[in-house]
Amino acid sequence: MIQKTCIAVLILLVTLAGTTLVVDASEPIKKPMTVIVLDSSAIRQNTNDIDIVSSLITIMASVGQQREIAFIVAQRPEVVIGPTSLGSIDFDDTMALIDSELTSGNNGISNIFEGLVQANTIIGLERPGLGSNVVLITSGSSTENTNSVYKRIIPLVDQLVDQLNEVHVITIGSTSDVTKEFANSISSRSGGEHFAIQNINDINNEITRIVSNTANMNLEELHNSNLTQNNMVSVSVDVLPETKDLKFFIYLENSSGSISLTSPEGLDSSLIDGSYAIESPYIHSINIEYPMPGTWSVDANSVDGQLAVWSTSQNELNLKINSSSLFPLYQSSSLVVYASRGQSLIRIEDGEIYAYVTTPDGQTLTYTLNDVGLDSDALAGDGYFSGSIGPFNSTGMHDVKLELSWNEIEYVLTSDESIDVQHFPSLEIDEMIEGDLNINERVHFATIHVTVDGQPYPVPLDSITWDLSSGDSTEGQLEIQSNTLSAEVKDWIYDVFLTVDSAGQRTINFALQLEYGGQSYINTPSPLYLSSINTPDLYEVEVEQNTQDQKANESLVTEKGFPWWVIVFPVTIFIVITIIVVNWVIRPNPKGYLFNDRDEQVIDFGNMKRGLLSKLLFRNKISGKNLGMSGFEGVTFKFMQSKVFIKPNKPSSSIRVGNEPLSKETELFDKAWIGVGGKLYSFIHHA
Repeated sequence: MIQKTCIAVLILLVTLAGTTLVVDASEPIKKPMTVIVLDSSAIRQNTNDIDIVSSLITIMASVGQQREIAFIVAQRPEVVIGPTSLGSIDFDDTMALIDSELTSGNNGISNIFEGLVQANTIIGLERPGLGSNVVLITSGSSTENTNSVYKRIIPLVDQLVDQLNEVHVITIGSTSDVTKEFANSISSRSGGEHFAIQNINDINNEITRIVSNTANMNLEELHNSNLTQNNMVSVSVDVLPETKDLKFFIYLENSSGSISLTSPEGLDSSLIDGSYAIESPYIHSINIEYPMPGTWSVDANSVDGQLAVWSTSQNELNLKINSSSLFPLYQSSSLVVYASRGQSLIRIEDGEIYAYVTTPDGQTLTYTLNDVGLDSDALAGDGYFSGSIGPFNSTGMHDVKLELSWNEIEYVLTSDESIDVQHFPSLEIDEMIEGDLNINERVHFATIHVTVDGQPYPVPLDSITWDLSSGDSTEGQLEIQSNTLSAEVKDWIYDVFLTVDSAGQRTINFALQLEYGGQSYINTPSPLYLSSINTPDLYEVEVEQNTQDQKANESLVTEKGFPWWVIVFPVTIFIVITIIVVNWVIRPNPKGYLFNDRDEQVIDFGNMKRGLLSKLLFRNKISGKNLGMSGFEGVTFKFMQSKVFIKPNKPSSSIRVGNEPLSKETELFDKAWIGVGGKLYSFIHHA
């Protein structure tokens, strides 16, 4: 004890000299600590105040095993009770010593200054972890709470602040203006709080603030009502798997009645290993280590007066995204999520995981992930929940709310994540020929461009794969050659050649396979369809044609009689004109609108200006060239009575409807998306 007193004097000298204690960073991290300094001579003046202080100490001492508590009586500041923590071997003995100090008949005068010196000493010696604090408990009418005392303790408060410790002040009973100013000055100087507990009901009102500020812990209020002895109350709380610590704080205005806590199996908490219960005049605290998952119940019988129940739990279970946070635009991808405790994967056997993806424009999409081997889930029961998400139509950050729910527990665990949707490399294929391939001729039939958002993106040749199917015909020989004519470098333009030795139909599928954005990525454009036929015998055709022409001439020369052509010719012209007119009349005028991705109208098909010849010959068709918009040159819009179609002049992967490349005539439904050159448009039937 003499040694501690000498050290206290040394700490005081260091404090007054303005020197900050240095903590060796190599030392192991310790638990945070709460040091309670009690203005005991003022508190002992009222028995009810002693009961209130005992209840407050129960709250601060039972927050858990990860926080230590030490106790200093300002009448005898050289005596330090603790430090200890919940679950320690000496915890019960320490709490008994604190109770005896509260109820002792010591009539000495408190010395708050010496008490705070001793608090500095304890923190200097123990070097507790971050989040430590000092709590001064004093009476609202204490004679120690004066301006002169405050001026003396300023260096002590500043010393605690330098070591990242807050000072909180709790005043008990009616608070004088002097005491209020004293408490507010200390707490505001250190970043702490002043709690004014004037009566027992203020414990009920302030417990959440006290626990939040002194232990950095949030309480959830489960029940708060005024009862009579005839009432029975049952309060339940669902406990998740992997919960490490479960706490209940129960406020009783009167000591009558009984309180019990039962596990999901109906077992009383007092019979469970790892449970700790502390009782004080107004607060009952119950702590359970590694509680059984399920529904726990707090039951109150014959309670007379105010009853309040709070709970908190420590659960290290988190949901994390295992796949890359970068996702491709306009393409479905697999989202992989798992539950973890620290760095360890936790298998969820009776639960489901959902992903709620919110796009930059505020639209929320819901996806169900599974661990049963369906959809994109690779292996059932491995703990990784997977599912296909997208395709997404806008770039940028997308917020993801992950939600884990259990079938037998009415609780939902959530985690907030995000994914970044960006342009990925894509293959754009330009066909170089129209018509059929010649047999036994090496033909340059296509050129491949590799781009990211329209910009060149060189890749090695082996990242482009292909598959050629030919049915009953021979496949032929396909070659892909770098446009730079060098196989040792990357390129973004590749020429494709094909040589066939037989007639038939052929389908060619290309794919780009590479690592991009930290993940394996595959892009597959629309397939190409090619045909080849045997070269016709031109000589035989010419002979046959000459023979037919000769017979026709002979028929014209030898045929005599009435000139039927005088009647047939006008009738034929009339029929043709009638067909053209009827066909023109029944064809509808163009209608509909194009909107850009900012919801702005860019095209009104019904009011487009076109030439007279175009209106006469192509009344229900509009060429993409007439739109005056880049990217639409290779398509034609066809308008029917109740439908609208878009048709490519030739198959192209640079224009997409929905998420599919435009390779054939496709119906445009209302609000259909059209992607052209990295821009997005929507077709609206009626504005």
